[in-house]
Amino acid sequence: MMQSIWRDIRYAARMLVRRPGFTVIALLTLALGIAVTTATFTVVDAVLLRKLPVTDPGTLVVVHNQLPKINLPRTQVSALHFVDYSRQTEAFESTAAFATRNFNLSGVGMPERLQAGRVTASFFPTLGVNPFAGRFFSPEEDRFGNEHEAVLSAALWKQLFNSDAAVLNKPIQLNGTSYQIIGIAPAGIEEIYPNVDLWIPMAFSPNELSENRRGSLAYTMIARLKRGTTIKHAQNLMSGVAQSIAGDELGSFGIEVRSLTDEYVSDVRRPLFMLLCAVLVVLLISCANVANLLLARATVRAREIAVRVALGAGRTRIIRQLLTESLLIALVGGALGMLLAFWGTKALLALAPSSLPRLTGVHLDFRILLFSLGVSLVCGAIFGLVPAFTASKTDLVSSLKDSERTDSAGASRQWLRRTFVVAEVSMAVILVISAGLLVRSFQKLLDVRPGFDAHNVLTLRMSLPGAQYNSAAKVAGFYDNVLERVSGLPGIEHAAAAFQTPFTPGGDSSMFSIRGRVSNEKEPGPHADYAYVSSDYFNSLGLPIRKGRGFQPSDMRAGNYFAPDSVAIVDEELAKRYWPNGDALGGGISWSPEGPWATVVGICATAQLEDLTEESKGTFYLPGYYPGSTLVVRTSVNPLTLTSAIRDQVLAVDPNQPVFDIKTMEERVAMTLETRRFAVVLLGIFGTLALVLAGIGLYGVLAFAVSHRTREIGIHLALGAQPRDVLVMVIKQGMLLVLLGAVLGVAGAFALTRLMQSLLFGVSPTDPVTFVLVPLLLAVVGFVACYLPARRATKVDPLVALRYE
Repeated sequence: MMQSIWRDIRYAARMLVRRPGFTVIALLTLALGIAVTTATFTVVDAVLLRKLPVTDPGTLVVVHNQLPKINLPRTQVSALHFVDYSRQTEAFESTAAFATRNFNLSGVGMPERLQAGRVTASFFPTLGVNPFAGRFFSPEEDRFGNEHEAVLSAALWKQLFNSDAAVLNKPIQLNGTSYQIIGIAPAGIEEIYPNVDLWIPMAFSPNELSENRRGSLAYTMIARLKRGTTIKHAQNLMSGVAQSIAGDELGSFGIEVRSLTDEYVSDVRRPLFMLLCAVLVVLLISCANVANLLLARATVRAREIAVRVALGAGRTRIIRQLLTESLLIALVGGALGMLLAFWGTKALLALAPSSLPRLTGVHLDFRILLFSLGVSLVCGAIFGLVPAFTASKTDLVSSLKDSERTDSAGASRQWLRRTFVVAEVSMAVILVISAGLLVRSFQKLLDVRPGFDAHNVLTLRMSLPGAQYNSAAKVAGFYDNVLERVSGLPGIEHAAAAFQTPFTPGGDSSMFSIRGRVSNEKEPGPHADYAYVSSDYFNSLGLPIRKGRGFQPSDMRAGNYFAPDSVAIVDEELAKRYWPNGDALGGGISWSPEGPWATVVGICATAQLEDLTEESKGTFYLPGYYPGSTLVVRTSVNPLTLTSAIRDQVLAVDPNQPVFDIKTMEERVAMTLETRRFAVVLLGIFGTLALVLAGIGLYGVLAFAVSHRTREIGIHLALGAQPRDVLVMVIKQGMLLVLLGAVLGVAGAFALTRLMQSLLFGVSPTDPVTFVLVPLLLAVVGFVACYLPARRATKVDPLVALRYE
């Protein structure tokens, strides 16, 4: 048996080497399809399919608050909520809390900003992870006043200390305070928390646990379900807990229990699966092309197969031989595809948005190799079975009589080849229409104005340590000094500091009160984003004042933002929502319904703060400084050329103050679109590949038909047919296949693109422009593919064709 198989393999290899043109085209077509499929699956596997690097991730959940009164379906919890929910022992085996805090690292060269994960002592045990080195926090270290220990991430350990284990139990300076390094976290946890540089104990303060901070929703609650408890059962238990806790000014609330895996990947699951489906379509088109090549090759080899049958070879033997050739093509093509996938995966990572979770876990491994091997074998079976069975049905007598160039397979093989082409065209139409919808949607997004002039604006973030800047006056003094220095630099037109600038992390929103507005318990109260800004903010950002005036230096306050002489500015969206005719000038706003009130002195344009696709809830601006703020600098030159000069001015004020997250405002606006851009680029590439492969398939079928109808065409020409008649005949045959494929593809796209509704903006899933332009584009590609073999048919010499036969 093994000898027979080995003989089949050697014979298949000889046949493939004997026809290098056929072999190269088949291998490249298949390798391309397998390469893009493997590269895309590598990303999908790492992000969606691979288990989180924790113990039994299926039993880990995240507990969220829900605030229907202000239309927030999912929020974090407060410290008191965490304590209350942790007492629910029926549902949870253990619970933990997580929050972030910025630190300034000093004493190791240039000051750096680090993001710390504040965690309860139960955090790492709940996740079920062990330290790479050292230890994690003890319950005693997770008490207010005792929290001076730190666990470094593996990345920070390598960056600062070159992975030297000697740093354990050594001090590190964070915000001017000494913390002892007690451990190194495992590298795998960075898949879940990629932005966390180090970990410190939560150590809730008495203020955090006070009743008036119950509305401070700043903590992520993680829990491990008890054995045998489902998420649905835990949800029911926690809903009962929510009903037992009184609401506050934010209204009554609900609780959502959600799996930890969904917490990180639910937002990207649909786009990634859509891309995987798209790439599988490309793979199917590749298989159809190779199947067509094999069908054509079987026709050419009909005489050879007939001779083998005449010599005693059975049908099973013929099928096995032809399948061996197909599988050999598949395996070699798969190996080549795997090599291309290595570079393809790197290209995907370069294109991938930074917001895509678990990117650190994307790599080719043994599982991906098995996937690629499996895909190769399945492809070999898909494109090999039909040609093998068809070729094995050789008519012995007619095949031996006919010449090699006569298509003795008859109508059945022609029908199969044309069926494959129609399938390719229809799949290409569906894929290109999907890509077209995303492109049209992306164009609509690019037309959305953010409300301000982002050109020539540089943003630089800072976070002042509370121990050093422990009063509003000190914070104001620092920013006043920095802004005075920065404003004097050449090339700078305006400079400001702001908490909550557009498309920058760390913003906030809040309930607020309006002077003279009668509250209604049945309706949600006023709710809006808010920002603390310096007086030149609106000029720096290019955010126009529509009515009234902007802030003046005399308006700036160090705290106490709501007082009889304090002022505020609201945007047009907020004015339209809460004041008659949008005229908010002279109105008053405050945190409290009793005041005191800040008087509205200006109405500015509405600036998008987080997402160009979401409707703004409105924003009010207060004249003041906040410890964690962003410098907003408008320049007359390339903003990035002034980065060093601005950093030097900050260090001149405070040598230990790092500047981080330095980006132009245009970069920040572009980053909000990077996930959609990723999908548009990839689907565009896949659609283009599908279109090209479908065109190649159509060309191949018609070229083969022309080559095997030489005598027929010669007779037509000898009887007086003009070359133009032959040209039209061949093009007509090909365009009929294109038309049928386009009709089927448009029908399929009409049904399937409705699933893309959530991925589109400003475009319907049945956008008529896309549904008209794509078939027209395909018609152009199809015409070119038809014209080339048709042109060749007109060059047939009737005498030569007839003499050949």
